[in-house]
Amino acid sequence: MASARSAGAQQAALNPGEFDYRRYLEYHQVYHQQFIHADQYQQIATAPPNWLRAIAMRAARVLDGVFRQYVHAKREYALASALVLGIKDEVDQQTKQAYANTGTTHIMAVSGLQVGLLFGAVTWLLGRLPGRRGPWFRVVSAMLGLAIIWSYAFLTGLSASVLRAAVMFSFLILGRASGRQTSMYNLLAVAAFCLLCYDPYLLCDVGFQLSFLAVLSIVYLQPRIGRLLHPKAFFLGKQRPWQPTVVRKGWKWLGVGLEYGWQATALSLAAQVATLPLGLFYFHQFPLSFLASNLVAVPISSGAVYVGLVLLALKGVVALVGVGSVQAAAVLDWLPRLVAAVFEEMIWLFNEYIFGIGRLLPGALISGIHVTAPQAWLMFAIILAALLFLQLRRLPWLGVACTLLGVLESSRVWAAYQLAPDARLIVYSIPRRSVVGFWQGAAAEVVTLDSVPLTETERTYRIVPGSIQREAQQVHHRPGWRGCPVPARVLEPGLTLTAWRGVQVAFVSGRLSEARAPLPGLEAIVLRRNARVTPATLASIFGTAAPIIFDSSCKSWYVAQQDSMLHRAGFQTYDVTARGAFTVRVRD
Repeated sequence: MASARSAGAQQAALNPGEFDYRRYLEYHQVYHQQFIHADQYQQIATAPPNWLRAIAMRAARVLDGVFRQYVHAKREYALASALVLGIKDEVDQQTKQAYANTGTTHIMAVSGLQVGLLFGAVTWLLGRLPGRRGPWFRVVSAMLGLAIIWSYAFLTGLSASVLRAAVMFSFLILGRASGRQTSMYNLLAVAAFCLLCYDPYLLCDVGFQLSFLAVLSIVYLQPRIGRLLHPKAFFLGKQRPWQPTVVRKGWKWLGVGLEYGWQATALSLAAQVATLPLGLFYFHQFPLSFLASNLVAVPISSGAVYVGLVLLALKGVVALVGVGSVQAAAVLDWLPRLVAAVFEEMIWLFNEYIFGIGRLLPGALISGIHVTAPQAWLMFAIILAALLFLQLRRLPWLGVACTLLGVLESSRVWAAYQLAPDARLIVYSIPRRSVVGFWQGAAAEVVTLDSVPLTETERTYRIVPGSIQREAQQVHHRPGWRGCPVPARVLEPGLTLTAWRGVQVAFVSGRLSEARAPLPGLEAIVLRRNARVTPATLASIFGTAAPIIFDSSCKSWYVAQQDSMLHRAGFQTYDVTARGAFTVRVRD
């Protein structure tokens, strides 16, 4: 039987703009949490809510063990598992950031790219089979294609991204088997409908939104962009009968290569058009190097996916042989080892290219972009109006697009105008930390009172979302008061007084001298690190008008103990760990 220390509903976001983890869990049907120590429970049985998904996840872990066995470099193993199986547990933060900065994060998620490659391979192999192409052949081909695609989806853990791709390609296969012309728009609509019937919460999933928008944009825009240039026809026109065979073939292959490059460019541009508003809304950045990254990264990663699948297949064959003869399996093991060596080199090359792009184009990432939900909808409307103008060639639609663009920019100017005079002091809620922020418009000084800098994770999830929300231009993180322009005086060990824009706040972290002169007129008194103070001492020095704030460095037992005593003494209290960040607005 498990002994829980605490249980209850997951807390909402505790800091301004912070990622709402409670809402995220609700979208995944998780409504409560329990915290227990490792020595407080004993596993007596397992009852997963979905046996099929549980078995699929175990299968994915078994295949992950193959990559762990044969791919020796840690970074390459982590990316191999992410690329082929969608398991990103071992991918380090530096690699994730490098891929995010170059717009290639989608490659690390098993989705339409991998399933599409598998579908293309199956189609190519079936097309090479001899014999007649009658109705029975189409049926058998469809059954085989469905079996392979859904087997891959099962072996990769039935994640949401691979389910989306598998459903879409399943309808495409069924449409071909029926001999009917398949409309990609109908296909997308039916696939989305089926997935939402399976899990309505997918509508709130970022991957679901981005993938369907990207495919819709590619289906509509990619052919239109691709028709703007014709490199293949242009270079074929350079051929002349009197030219040597080598020259004519050179013109031909140059045209073919440039045609591939242009069509790949058209695909990347088309995918970016519809996903731009959502990308800015969710990720607050735009990688200008996405074309240079994807033009090379996608072909290399596609080849790596094929080689990785071959490695898994060969390992399966060796395992089957090992059932009958261990010696034969040991002899045949050189085949997966050889393929694994090629696979690892391809992954290494892929990684080096992505990191190289980041080093060569360090300023190609535009970050810190804040787009509100209404502004994202306005951007979608602008894109739609512009596409209607290009399709219908009617000037009123261009006028609509320009008007909406003016509304969008006016909203951003108005937001900046309203933000400029806004000044506030924020005591943040960050577990076991003492952090205070001084915000003036789009600039801020964030001070870590214990002089230990915030970790990258703490900054990313606790502070940065609020900075982006305010469209902050200058945010300085200070470990301690040294170098901070906010005036701070250490009146005695354990007592620091700050005065900022007419707001005075005392930070108490230790015993106070009872002989200290009174310090009235404070906006707040912040207790840190379980400060050993009594209500009588606090009242004699500060009075009882200012609220007492327990910051996140205070233990729960300390807060419970002090809270009742302070209330009896006439103080108002506030616990940032339980109630979220404490904000003092500066009055003009």
